[in-house]
Amino acid sequence: MKLTTSAGSALVAGLLTVTAACGGSGSGSSEGSGSPEGGAAGATTLTMAETPGAPFGFVSYGVQRGHFEDEGIDLQVTPNPGGGTATVPALLQGDFDVMGLDLVSALTTIGAGLPLRMVSAGSATSDEAEGDFSAVLVKADSPIQGPADFDGVRMGVNALLNVNELYIQRTLEDQSKPASAISPIELPFPDILAAITRGDVDAGIVIEPFATIGQSQGLRVVDRPWHAIKPGLQIGTMVMTDQQVAEDPAVAERFARAVQATADDVRDDPASFRAALPALIELDPALAEKINLIQWRGASDRESIELTGDLMTEYGLIDAEIDYDEIIIG
Repeated sequence: MKLTTSAGSALVAGLLTVTAACGGSGSGSSEGSGSPEGGAAGATTLTMAETPGAPFGFVSYGVQRGHFEDEGIDLQVTPNPGGGTATVPALLQGDFDVMGLDLVSALTTIGAGLPLRMVSAGSATSDEAEGDFSAVLVKADSPIQGPADFDGVRMGVNALLNVNELYIQRTLEDQSKPASAISPIELPFPDILAAITRGDVDAGIVIEPFATIGQSQGLRVVDRPWHAIKPGLQIGTMVMTDQQVAEDPAVAERFARAVQATADDVRDDPASFRAALPALIELDPALAEKINLIQWRGASDRESIELTGDLMTEYGLIDAEIDYDEIIIG
């Protein structure tokens, strides 16, 4: 499914309407810039929406380990119930100060002329396919064995026109199949598993821990989508609005340092991160030991971001020139 001209116009119009109505995002939840040494009383309060599952667990782990507090930030993070560009208005309206997005949604919004800045990297996948934190799942008795069998497939996705679209378009291209071979159907991650089991969809793209949960329920992996796009690909980003960054550039820098410290922490001691996940995202401890961990690097991977932008242009998702020097600040 490509982003048609009418769909693209509707998206841009909707986002621009939000921006015009609210005059851009403010920093209403910030209590002042504070200082890294200021402690809880003088900390800057930031509200953040992050993708449910392991991405939310990562940020929560950084809070738990005190990395944000060390930077003078009182971070209030909540799972983002939606996904993709549909969630961006909440950031533009000032409901959140920071938002975790997949790169496609972020670049779609930026390509529409809206003022987002990438302040830190989000999730990235493994260099090895078996370590990818995403999976295309099917029922155990499904005739689908791999992408070559995607013919008239109903594919559950957590959001339309996000990073799922890159995988779908890349797969169609690689397999020389028409657009009708894969029909994406938008569902929350937990619902995708149930929909596959019921037969409401033929396959579904999920991330951890849902990939491992699905396998524990008898579902089968037929592809590792993010690795299929590019080994080690950065998938997510953490964004603020232009106004938020301009009003307090130091807080964006401090936020990025806290994310980097959390990424270093997870890389240096993954066992402690796994041990913490059950409480952070209500995950069974046995599953926490099995899931493929997301790769966290802290700093943005410009090569991944530019590749994503190039593929989006190739597949007709954006037609605007992106100034990467301007949008990537951390």
